[in-house]
Amino acid sequence: MKLITRTILTIILAIGAIIGLQSFQEKELSYFEYNSSSYCYQTPEGPVIDWDNDLKLKQSDFKATSKGTPGFAVATTASAFGFSIVDEDGEISGNIYVRFYCDRSWWNPDYKNSEILDDVLKHEQLHFDICELYGRKLYKEIIILRNSGRLNNKHINRLYTKIEKQYSDFQDKYDEETNHSINRKEQSKWNKRIKIELAQLSIYSDYRSF
Repeated sequence: MKLITRTILTIILAIGAIIGLQSFQEKELSYFEYNSSSYCYQTPEGPVIDWDNDLKLKQSDFKATSKGTPGFAVATTASAFGFSIVDEDGEISGNIYVRFYCDRSWWNPDYKNSEILDDVLKHEQLHFDICELYGRKLYKEIIILRNSGRLNNKHINRLYTKIEKQYSDFQDKYDEETNHSINRKEQSKWNKRIKIELAQLSIYSDYRSF
């Protein structure tokens, strides 16, 4: 029996949504106050949140004590999708996971309880939603491999490398077009786009075992 695990870990810098920030500093935001608890749970990799349509990221989920990246940022988000498989003499089984890594995700302590930060949080949520989208894409391709009788380590790793590149390019495009949430018109377009694409791949949302 052979166990194989691979993970794509992406650090997203929320460097946008800072224009006029000082004017919002005095305005407390009930969203953050009401959602003060965290959904993070402990795993061997540290505290994580598994993607769930009914759970949305909160400021309290960002638990890193330091940013760990250069330059200014309101927040940094670490999210990942990956797979773990067991190969028993050619018989492949496994699971896909999509996770937010709480202790690697950081929120700037100088920027709290500001109305404009809600935009940053929603922007970061969509990064996590995009991660879910590509987890489903990976599962879809694995099912195709299985149905064609070509599900093996070589083909899975080749597939994973291909989707990793697509995912990275897609995340970069999202940040570029929305200008890290500053461009609200484009942000709204992306929100609608990802919602539609997730719905289109909803039949591949049950990826936790295959």
